[in-house]
Amino acid sequence: MLDPFSIFVSILLPFWWLPVMLLALSLAGTPTVKGWIGEIVLHLCLRLLLDRKRYHLFRNVTLPTADGSTQVDHIVVSPHGIFVIETKNYGGWIFGKPHDKMWTQKFPRRSSAFQNPLRQNYKHVRTLADLLALGDDVLFSLVVFVGSAEFKTAMPENVTKLGGCIAFIRRHRAPLLGEAQVAEALARIATGRLAPSLATQRAHVKHVREKLAGQRREEPVLKPPGAPVAPVCPLCGAALHRYTYKTGTKAGSSFEGCERFPACTHRVELCASSR
Repeated sequence: MLDPFSIFVSILLPFWWLPVMLLALSLAGTPTVKGWIGEIVLHLCLRLLLDRKRYHLFRNVTLPTADGSTQVDHIVVSPHGIFVIETKNYGGWIFGKPHDKMWTQKFPRRSSAFQNPLRQNYKHVRTLADLLALGDDVLFSLVVFVGSAEFKTAMPENVTKLGGCIAFIRRHRAPLLGEAQVAEALARIATGRLAPSLATQRAHVKHVREKLAGQRREEPVLKPPGAPVAPVCPLCGAALHRYTYKTGTKAGSSFEGCERFPACTHRVELCASSR
């Protein structure tokens, strides 16, 4: 007598891959998996399109901080500078200005706010600068959107899509670090990072969740009307200061510039009446 169960299994066995594929497709739409895929795509592009002899790549570097830890998606170390890359996998329309605290992702029927990635990456840059004991002139913040997002507001050159990431790195050709400095930077990152393990990842995720929960519980601090707001650089999020030309045809006139100059070249000329 034929076993109905055996017959059923023999019929379905050749199609074992179908439920696996359906599960993979369902998971691919989740934010976590989409972000992971985006980081993998960027990692492959950096690995394949940059000269490995000059550009050294780290991925998912978790660094200790005074309040816990911070995680850098990608770090590229080269004689032309150290590029600190924050990856974002978003769709829809993206609205945001460099100095805004929050940016907006918009779809036809819904929209959501997310933290300005330039501000988020600024902490990564500062943490890495402290670890490497290097000046701001050799570290470059770079935010890369790897999804189908479309920018609807003008973005600075260090906020770009996948193809623009490689172009941004290649545009920096000036020699900023010698061979010994590159080797020391590589060694400090390798020894200064937390062990790349599941335990490290879980601890970092827990720290981020606790921090976000604490921010939600905090009461907003309301500034009195007319209170001055400290200006920030629209390119990198650092502080802006007013400077005065000492020599040349513009001697005596002022301009507003980024404190990270020459690593950041943002500058706005101030009219004579503002001095």
